[in-house]
Amino acid sequence: MADHEERLAELAARVSDMAAGKSVSPIAAPGGDGLGAVERAVNVLVGRVQARQQEHLLFSVGPVVVFRWQAVEGWPVEYVSPNVEALTGHPLAEFASGARPYASLVHPDDLARVSEEVSSNIAADAAWFVHLPYRIRRADGRTLWVSDYTVSLRDDAGKVTHFFGYIMDISDQVEQMSRLSAQERAIERLASPILQVGRGVLAMPVLGELGGSRAARMTDDLLAAIGRTRAHTAILDLTGLVDVDTATLEHLLRITRAAGLLGCRGILSGISPAVATMIVRLGLGEHGITAVATLQDALESALGQRVR
Repeated sequence: MADHEERLAELAARVSDMAAGKSVSPIAAPGGDGLGAVERAVNVLVGRVQARQQEHLLFSVGPVVVFRWQAVEGWPVEYVSPNVEALTGHPLAEFASGARPYASLVHPDDLARVSEEVSSNIAADAAWFVHLPYRIRRADGRTLWVSDYTVSLRDDAGKVTHFFGYIMDISDQVEQMSRLSAQERAIERLASPILQVGRGVLAMPVLGELGGSRAARMTDDLLAAIGRTRAHTAILDLTGLVDVDTATLEHLLRITRAAGLLGCRGILSGISPAVATMIVRLGLGEHGITAVATLQDALESALGQRVR
């Protein structure tokens, strides 16, 4: 009887501790009687409580900040995990009191876009959505890039009343991607340098593959150089191109047309017989573009000498 009472007291203590949010260990040896079934059920609850405590710890000190926002103007915060101050610099109490709505964190230049993403996903009945990276402002004035995963919470009528989601600082990743993009642009420009090879004559060797985005940058660079040097002739040398197909030639046509609008004559050099056939088929010769076999031929043509 005493043993039975001790087990009941132990059960009551564990239930009381769980209700108070305290750390609780499972019962070591549940009995085989009816009370043992209750002890085993309590052990299941203890396991669940421990799992939730671990999750709470993760979102209290980890890099992910959990929010619950109202789906009204400004997105007032109903709940935010305690680690919000580490990310934003704003104390937890500011959010808990309602003095710090979520919209006040979003960078002014990104707020309209973030709002539009929210509205469009609500209109599409999206259960969840991921924002494009956007910036938030810390209390100390620094700007962070964040990733934002949001779930829409709806009432019985299907109206969105709240959002539940998390944000995470991805500033390092965004900065790294920005550096990589800058390096790629620099490498592409090195692959298509613009050289002044004579008075009023520019040459652009085109190396590697030529796609749409690269062609656009080449056009911008060449037009800027033409304006700066007042060149009358621009030579695009294709000797180093990996592959010359119809799309590539159309890109080159657009580049030389753009140069022509500035009064600059375009010459394509490094032309093979196959490419010459393609030029004829596309009718490039009708657009005032000279195509020659070698860079030397192009230079002689640009300088007014007879092309051999």
